[in-house]
Amino acid sequence: MKGNKVKNTAAWKKAAWEYSEAFATSMVPLLGPPPSRGEMIERMDSIIQECPQFYPAMLDAGARRLFGGDDVCAEKQIKEGVVLMLDLAGPQALEKELDSLLDNLEKTWRFDICQSILEPVVKRFPENSTFRDCLAHAAVRMGNTQSALLHIGRAVELEPKNKDVWSNQGWMQLMAGNLKEALFSLEKALSLDKKNKVVKGNLEIHGYLSKHGGNYFDYLVRPLDKERIDRLADEEEWEKVDELCDDYNSSRMEAMAQDLLLEGGKKRSALPEIISTLRAFFGFAAKLSQEGYFLQEELLYIGENFKAIMHKFIFKMGDVDRRMIEEIYEALFEYYGFLARRSVVSCKDFGWFHKEILGMKAELMEKMKKYNAVRHDNSMDEKKKEALRAQLFEGDHEWPHI
Repeated sequence: MKGNKVKNTAAWKKAAWEYSEAFATSMVPLLGPPPSRGEMIERMDSIIQECPQFYPAMLDAGARRLFGGDDVCAEKQIKEGVVLMLDLAGPQALEKELDSLLDNLEKTWRFDICQSILEPVVKRFPENSTFRDCLAHAAVRMGNTQSALLHIGRAVELEPKNKDVWSNQGWMQLMAGNLKEALFSLEKALSLDKKNKVVKGNLEIHGYLSKHGGNYFDYLVRPLDKERIDRLADEEEWEKVDELCDDYNSSRMEAMAQDLLLEGGKKRSALPEIISTLRAFFGFAAKLSQEGYFLQEELLYIGENFKAIMHKFIFKMGDVDRRMIEEIYEALFEYYGFLARRSVVSCKDFGWFHKEILGMKAELMEKMKKYNAVRHDNSMDEKKKEALRAQLFEGDHEWPHI
């Protein structure tokens, strides 16, 4: 599909108004619940039908379809929207709108699409360091390390005083395991911005890899330093404990996402849903934890308390349905299966965990079904409902902290 370089001004203005109205309704619904993803896609498609040039609606619909798992249609729509954007947007608007699109795609870990749309952008604007930087990021995430280093190297040449491109080059060199080059780039970035926390963090990663070898991915799945965490907890350095646990948790999640991204196929398509489900589940479980800190990789804790966590989840989270429970199971098996393959957790423990929680799945489904049948039943008084909760959830619904 080729973009038309001349806007149909009247149609564009009408489309822009309808587009802003759709967003206003989704953000502040006047009556009833906000529109669903499907309803928003229908509104975007309607705008596109009236004004085929209106690429903001095309990109928006494509991103929503992508998050909903409609890969083929989503990718086609996004690429068509980018072609129109290249033809119709001015230089400043192009960079801003492309940045917004890439941000949405990166949140869903669709760096494959990022790379495919950025390649023609860089071809058209070869002297734009920002586009080179973005393409390098997408390429390195897709495992195309040498291509990424070429693009980020050119970005540095174009803007040698830009601390961000030096920092990004250092990180990509860590991804490649080029530790000597990474140190040079990161120190250069730090000389341009001595307070940059990202650079300082990457220098710490460089220090770890210098001692233990490997690359950035190896750092993400590094062995847990439980003794250090416990020592900080004993000293009541809770802020440092939280920072360290958050680093381990985010590292493991990033490593799993990177692994599924490169695996491709259905795993790549399901990645946004898996990450969203894991974050929701672990966030909920962390609030229930009575320990001083929470590490996602402690699957023995999750396995031993899984029934109680799910009892509270079914009680607390509204109308939990069969699909929601299925998603939790699928996401946990994906996550801990990955950690077992990378020896972050033991295969033996993962085997026990898999068998343990799978064995209670039918029971949890039945409890969910029974509770959903009465929770909104106005004919049943609160006393009877509480008696049912106590029976179904074995008192776990009264668990403190949440």
